Amino acid sequence: MGKKLILISVVLFLIISVIIWNVSYNQVQSYTKNIVLVESIKSTNKLVESESKLNELYNISRKNVLFISQLVELDLENNVSILEIEKKLKSFIDVDPNYFQARLINSKGIEVIRVDIDSLTSSEKFQDKSNRYYFKEAIQLHKNEVYVSHLDLNVEKKQIEKPYRPTIRFFTPVYANKKLQGIVGLNLNAKNWFKNLDNYNLTILNAKGEIFYGDSKKLYKKDDVDFNKKDENGNNLFFTKQLSLEGNHNWTIYTTHKTNNTKEKIALFEFETYKNAALLNLGLLIFLIIVYSLYIKNENISQLNHTVESRLSERDTLLKEIHHRVKNNLQVITSLLSLQSSFIKDEETRALFRYSQYRINSMAIIHEMLYRSNDLSRINYGEYMSQLANTMLISMKGNNTNIKLDIKATDLFLNIDTSVPLGLMINEIITNSLKYGFTNTEEGTLSIEVKKLVYPNFLLLIGDNGKGFPKSINFRNTKSLGLKLIHKLALQLRGNIEKDNSKKGTNYIITFQEIEQTS
Repeated sequence: MGKKLILISVVLFLIISVIIWNVSYNQVQSYTKNIVLVESIKSTNKLVESESKLNELYNISRKNVLFISQLVELDLENNVSILEIEKKLKSFIDVDPNYFQARLINSKGIEVIRVDIDSLTSSEKFQDKSNRYYFKEAIQLHKNEVYVSHLDLNVEKKQIEKPYRPTIRFFTPVYANKKLQGIVGLNLNAKNWFKNLDNYNLTILNAKGEIFYGDSKKLYKKDDVDFNKKDENGNNLFFTKQLSLEGNHNWTIYTTHKTNNTKEKIALFEFETYKNAALLNLGLLIFLIIVYSLYIKNENISQLNHTVESRLSERDTLLKEIHHRVKNNLQVITSLLSLQSSFIKDEETRALFRYSQYRINSMAIIHEMLYRSNDLSRINYGEYMSQLANTMLISMKGNNTNIKLDIKATDLFLNIDTSVPLGLMINEIITNSLKYGFTNTEEGTLSIEVKKLVYPNFLLLIGDNGKGFPKSINFRNTKSLGLKLIHKLALQLRGNIEKDNSKKGTNYIITFQEIEQTS
């Protein structure tokens, strides 16, 4: 019997060792994929944020050129001297270092005013710009339209100006007494724009594929990077995005994740994982020796059973963790929204972020209940509504509020395809009640009741006894995002929503159907 046990122990040791090293190898592979995925997401986010910043700067410049065009038009209509207009334009570009030149060109293409960041230009140096592409394009525009040139180096007297000054020209027509007088424009030094992107590890190419921003020593030369290049694991090294300002000018922005840092992290994780596997293997060997010794003394049976049960429990825990991560990911999104909103000063905009968090939280609660439930296809909706309402009440009114909840939903279990849109609709109605219905008092009742009709139909009665629905707002036709969302969710649930005017406050009568599971 002892020899048989030794043979069994050796076989068991070999099998478990194979499992340990196989699991360790899979962990390393999974970690490698995940860290590359994280770096890819970071790189993609950098590109999106950069695009947003450049579009914001572009819109500012567009507004600036329209502003100075209105200024010039007003001066021309009031017969203000050219010298005075020059001084105003000079003051404008002195205040804003993004622009190094402002010009007024008459309808024949002759410069009338040209002021630089460092000086006014004497009139005898004014040039004929009638053959320049930007004049031909801009002079044909209508009032308040803006022509934006390609991103290129500034050219003076048919030579590229040095030191290099990457330039974008913004021009718009100028009218006086409804008559076209010419065009006015700003020459933007794009270097100042790009300083906003110094922390993004980006490279920017103009429409010709030339490098206009980045760490490359080949600035203003053709870029030779192969965007299809991959690392040793077959992952893309470069992440690119096409940027188009109002669809007129195509630039390319690209970045790459920090390959060395990624390799170091993967190597460290690989070392730790295989070290732990070796220690586990060694521990397993020692354990089997101890088990054999205990078997000889008739004391090993219970220990072996405990080990098996422990491993089965770990397996079940891992399976549940997969479902738990859905909820965690939604909480991460909520946290990101909270972090982003902390940088926003405008209260209305911050409120939009906060209400988005409430909506996401309404879905996160559903996934949490699914994770905790033995039945992953349906949830106890009465319990869900109670948890959602209490969470929102505490979030919006605090712990010491006198607002009461009256929730009635007996033996109500709904699938996830119905639970999510219904939860969002309840979330919006509760938000409106707490925000508008109880603004002047902290006392009142928020009631929710769901009744079963002939399957698959249900009746939802929800409302408050607050100050009521404003008469100035059209319930059916409103610009409010919350009310629009309530109507659309009711349609999604194949239902109908009516306002109950027979009760005090704001109350709704909503019919809906349980949506058939799609998967």
